[in-house]
Amino acid sequence: MRRALRLVVLVIFGLSFSLGMSILFPVVAQNYPSPIQQTSALTLVQSGKQYYDAGQFAVATQLLQQAAQVYQTSGDIAHQAQTLSLLSLVEQKLGHWQKAKTAIDASLNLLAKLPSDKKLSRIHAQVLNSLGHWQLAQGQTESALVSWEKAEKLYIQSQDTLGVVGSQINRALALQTLGLYRRAEKLLVQVEQQLYQQPDSPLKVNGLLNLGNLRRFNGDLEKSREILTQSLTITQRLRLPEAESTALLNLGNTELAIAHQAEELKDTQRTEEYKQQALERYQKANAIATLPTTKIQAQLNYFAVLIETKQFTLTSPIIAQITADLNQLPTSRVSIYARVNFAKSLLKMAKTSEHPQIIQILATAIEQARNLADQQAESYTLGTLGAVYEQAGDWSNAKKHTQSALVLAQAINAPDISYQWQWQMGRLLRAENTPTQAITYYTEAFKNLSNLRSDLVALNPEVQFSFRASTEPVYRQLVDLLLSSPQTSRDNLIQARQVMEALQLAELDNFFGDACVQPKQVNIDQLDPNAAVIYPIILANRLEVIVKLPGSDNLRHYAHTNISETQIDAAVTQLQKSLKRPSTSLKQLKTQSQQIYDWLIKPFADELETAKTREQSQIKTLVFVLDGSLRNLPMSILHDGQKYLIERYAVSVTPTLQLLEAKPLQTEVLRVLIAGATDAPSFKKEGLGTIDNVAVELEGIKENIQRHQILENQAFIKKNVQANINQKPFNILHLATHGKFSSNPEQTYILDWNGRINVKDLDNLLRLNYQRSTNPIELLILSACETASGDKRAALGLAGVAIRAGARTTLASLWQINDASTAEFMIKFYQELNRGKITKSEALRNTQLSFLQSSTNRDYNRPYHWSAFILVGNWL
Repeated sequence: MRRALRLVVLVIFGLSFSLGMSILFPVVAQNYPSPIQQTSALTLVQSGKQYYDAGQFAVATQLLQQAAQVYQTSGDIAHQAQTLSLLSLVEQKLGHWQKAKTAIDASLNLLAKLPSDKKLSRIHAQVLNSLGHWQLAQGQTESALVSWEKAEKLYIQSQDTLGVVGSQINRALALQTLGLYRRAEKLLVQVEQQLYQQPDSPLKVNGLLNLGNLRRFNGDLEKSREILTQSLTITQRLRLPEAESTALLNLGNTELAIAHQAEELKDTQRTEEYKQQALERYQKANAIATLPTTKIQAQLNYFAVLIETKQFTLTSPIIAQITADLNQLPTSRVSIYARVNFAKSLLKMAKTSEHPQIIQILATAIEQARNLADQQAESYTLGTLGAVYEQAGDWSNAKKHTQSALVLAQAINAPDISYQWQWQMGRLLRAENTPTQAITYYTEAFKNLSNLRSDLVALNPEVQFSFRASTEPVYRQLVDLLLSSPQTSRDNLIQARQVMEALQLAELDNFFGDACVQPKQVNIDQLDPNAAVIYPIILANRLEVIVKLPGSDNLRHYAHTNISETQIDAAVTQLQKSLKRPSTSLKQLKTQSQQIYDWLIKPFADELETAKTREQSQIKTLVFVLDGSLRNLPMSILHDGQKYLIERYAVSVTPTLQLLEAKPLQTEVLRVLIAGATDAPSFKKEGLGTIDNVAVELEGIKENIQRHQILENQAFIKKNVQANINQKPFNILHLATHGKFSSNPEQTYILDWNGRINVKDLDNLLRLNYQRSTNPIELLILSACETASGDKRAALGLAGVAIRAGARTTLASLWQINDASTAEFMIKFYQELNRGKITKSEALRNTQLSFLQSSTNRDYNRPYHWSAFILVGNWL
């Protein structure tokens, strides 16, 4: 069900396997013994552990099978059961799921023959731990959770602290998979506290390393850095050089992830700072590492960052060092992946004449993978070799090796690997000008990605890649192919629309680091027969627009060729700046907004107007599923040369139709929880000014809504909001406070009296009990928020707030406005809602029109005052 979480569990808790073995059995020497030299079951298990830790899983399997046979012959049922559970973990590493299940079933059957004995608790717990891994891998998440809960109790009985911690982290992973994020977070905090309370020891170090890595995989980078820094400090205090090198390596990985996040947000200073820190961590890890595997990983990461930062003059020594050290590594999955990563880095800076050297590196890796019978590693290596030939323009060899990689990935049921080679085959076929075949492969890659959902943020910790670089292009390139034909078919338009809906979901999953929402199939004609849906799609060399008109699959399509993403971003940025300045001339605003109108609406304007006059299927609302920087603009501002769009239609936006709840607001029974602050201490902490008219805004809403509760100033704290939400069935929550929307979830928040309420904590605020699932917040209003400056994906934060809060609709401002006009705007909006039998989008439109048509001398008719407010989600 969540393959990525399975992979995270297996990679992180491979270390737990090793630690568990060292507790149960004597520590063994570092040299790898030959299987022929094994003289006892204990020695066989110890050797199996070593080969496992070295990534030589096939050899580990043979040794553990021999050990299990020896225990069976001697009648040692307990240790036979334990060995079979360890064998199951190794088989899982190899992707041999049926063999893994057979081993674990045999282990459980053996334990059932033994009387209940406290001394066997640890062995029984280990068996249940292995079972939980297998169950999670097969999508049996609830069963995995039960297995790990039982394992935890048994580890407690046997006083195995590490086992308890491992089981709790496993449980947290299962809870995340089930979408129970609050419970998972609570458990991880508990684990962290337990670890900090332990005396400093190697076990504590490893527990913190596991937890810190998990936090990174989940996208909580600052927490990951904090925990890994603590782990590093302990290794230095205890003088554990190998553990210190491992901590440095992992801390470098987290700091590099922070740098990449900053790079996405165009924060150059933070990007350079954290990349430099990562380089220093890798350099030191390489200098002090005693294990060759840690040393080579540090070298590879150091080399990759040098290439990222274009420090090519420093690469020659590290290339020579990596080449020498790779040749000294024993054959293992680690050595294979090291060669793959080395080849990928070389490929980024290679000239065509250097491809033979890269091909030779990969040929060695393929031979090693085949010797180990490691199909996963072989698939990665063959696929990477295909990429080398792709870069060289050798389509024949590229296709041959990519197809071989795909067959292997499918044989071990690894969709997270398969999609990469399906995508690669699609690119190759497109390069050969066979678009129909290319679409077939792209479609299969898309299906795999859609099934994986939030696992895209951490598909495989052993071979890392980013959403923007290795996931999003699959969606956009598929849409590009589907819409490239001069006569685009109806089926292609339907599929292109579905792909863009799925991309919106994937972006939200990537934003949160989890699959926070479950999509639903929505028939827009049944939801609202008076709505048209507009999909702008930003591709590499053009802007495509698909419009869904009322009627079954009634789709239209228009392509603006030779319009680049850079041009679109520039037009959006220019209009944004103009809108945020009250002094901007109306002529300038209308000219700039007409450019966007001409791109998105003009090709369909006549048909929209014709449909608007029909008695049936009359278009009243335009719903936008926006893409890229267009999300940061209010569509109401678009101008056709005569009128603003809001003068012709109600306007709403939604991240995707698949998140809509087909239920209108019951305006006759409005129940509003109103909260806000004028000059909270939290405002000063963030460097924000007062909101002088909050009292006017709250009082005005109070006068228009009979059923209400007000939390003002000091009373506006998270605890009080939670208490009121859970005591009374409010259907509107109105927050008059500062807030910021950003593409970085850590910088997306609203402020109560005391401090930030982060976007990831909003479900804690609004969905505390079962009642909220049956009576959710229908409308969340954020009247004084803004999008982060210079962040073209900042509106992702607004969509994230809407979704995480569990509200069906969010009304929010895209920039801060004169708060006197905001107060008046909000009061007017509630007056419109009170009229009854009106949709939320119509109420917003009427409010905006009342400002636009205002004849007072307060300039409220200027777009600065009325266009900032957008409706996200269900517009009914």
